[in-house]
Amino acid sequence: MGDERRRALRVPVRGVVVFHADGGTLNGTIENVSASGALVSLSGDHRDAPRELELKLGHGSGRAVARTVRVERDVRRTHIALAFEEVTPELSASIEAAVENALRAAARRPVLVVDDRSARRHDLVTRLVARGMTPLAPRTPLEAIDLLARSHLHINVCLLAAGFGHSADQLRALVAESFPWVTAADISDDVEATVERAADAWSASAMARLATAIA
Repeated sequence: MGDERRRALRVPVRGVVVFHADGGTLNGTIENVSASGALVSLSGDHRDAPRELELKLGHGSGRAVARTVRVERDVRRTHIALAFEEVTPELSASIEAAVENALRAAARRPVLVVDDRSARRHDLVTRLVARGMTPLAPRTPLEAIDLLARSHLHINVCLLAAGFGHSADQLRALVAESFPWVTAADISDDVEATVERAADAWSASAMARLATAIA
C-alpha cells in the first residue's frame, strides 16, 4: 500500500476528544480518524466546534488545530467531521499507530468467545480459525474486560453463552452497557450456525469495511 493511500485511510477507533475554547472545554468521543481528519461526537446539540483540540487515543495523545467540515445530529449526539490544519508530532505518531493496529485487526478479524462449556468452546475456536477469524477465549471476567478494552485489538464481535458464573443475558447486558460498539451474538449447540452469526456480525462491522478498502 502506498504512503498516500495509507494516509487517507480512515479507521475506527475508541478515544476521547477535548475541545479547548475561551469559555471552557467540550468533551466527546472519537468515532474514526485518519492522518487528515477525524469524526467525533459530542453529547447534545452543537452547531460547530472550537478549532483547538486534543485527541486521546489508546496509543497516545496530542493536539491539533482543525476546521469543521460537516455536522450531523441525531436525538442525543452531534457528530462533527473535522479536517486537520495543524497536528503535533505526538498526535501524528498516535494516529499512525492507530492506523497500523486497525489494519492488523482487519486482517485478524478478532472474535471474543465466552462459553463455560469447554468442549463446545474448543469446537467454536477451531471452526472460527478455519473461517479466517481469530478467536479469543478469556478465562476470567477481568480478562474478558481487559481484551474488550484494548483499543489496539479492535474486538467488534463477542460470542456469548453462560460464563464466569453469569447467564448469557447478564453478559449481553454488561457488553451493551460498557462496550456499545461490540456486537454480541448468542452461542448455541448448533456450532456451525454460531460461527455464521459471528461471520455475519463481523461483516457488518466498521472493521470489515476497512478490510474491503485495503483489499
